[in-house]
Amino acid sequence: MKREYIDLHVHTNASDGIFTPAEVIQRAIEKNLRALAITDHDTIDGYVEAAKCAEDDELEVIPGVELSCHYNGSDVHILGYYIDYEVPEFVKKILKFRNERYERGESMVDRLNELGINLSMETVRTIAGKSPLGRPHLADALLKEEFVQTYDEAFARYLGYHAPAYVPKKVLTPEHGIDLIHLTRGVAILAHPGTLKHDEYIPDLVEMGLDGIEAYHSQHGKSDQMRYKNMAKKYGVIYTGGSDCHGPRKGKVLMGNQRVPYKVLEDLKRIKESK
Repeated sequence: MKREYIDLHVHTNASDGIFTPAEVIQRAIEKNLRALAITDHDTIDGYVEAAKCAEDDELEVIPGVELSCHYNGSDVHILGYYIDYEVPEFVKKILKFRNERYERGESMVDRLNELGINLSMETVRTIAGKSPLGRPHLADALLKEEFVQTYDEAFARYLGYHAPAYVPKKVLTPEHGIDLIHLTRGVAILAHPGTLKHDEYIPDLVEMGLDGIEAYHSQHGKSDQMRYKNMAKKYGVIYTGGSDCHGPRKGKVLMGNQRVPYKVLEDLKRIKESK
């Protein structure tokens, strides 16, 4: 069967996904994908391992990262593609982000303890392993210790944005995130704008140097896809897409559920070549 489609937004257990990099590669092959981007949060480790496992010459594996930024009171995620992840300044920043994530995790565990939830940091650390620590790891720990019955309950009761144990991230502005990606000669894309719900930010982000908008996404309907494709055209940037697969964390594996054509990757490569 001819490979036609790609998935440019996939996470591994190097950040907050469930599948190992090897399992991600195997799933991509089973889904008959032509190209796959590993876009873990604040780490490149998943891509490095996945690239070693990708023995299928017909599957392109693309280095990527997802940076958590903050703008006007909202979380804004910026995807970086074709990054040169060995650039010293990038390595330094990623290590800083990892340390800040760990400190944030400790603060949230402290808040949980104050609420009478006797969760230990050791449990969270064991679940996170070598991954940059995030709220999904705390949710998994709460579930494992039976303080909650479901992953979603952990966020609703304790870890969500307005929940009592929530601690904000250290602020990285989108401009700094975009600049960091460009420092590595990478391509900067706004992730899942439909979940951001602030389309009015897009011209500001383009002014900051944004290269494109993620139009295809598991939480975008057909009307969202068309809107973001049109916005990309309006502002003179490209559009991309992917599933945002984290494995079966919520009972459903999303990889490949967006029929993203290969032409999207060709446009991405064109921008990369201009850097």
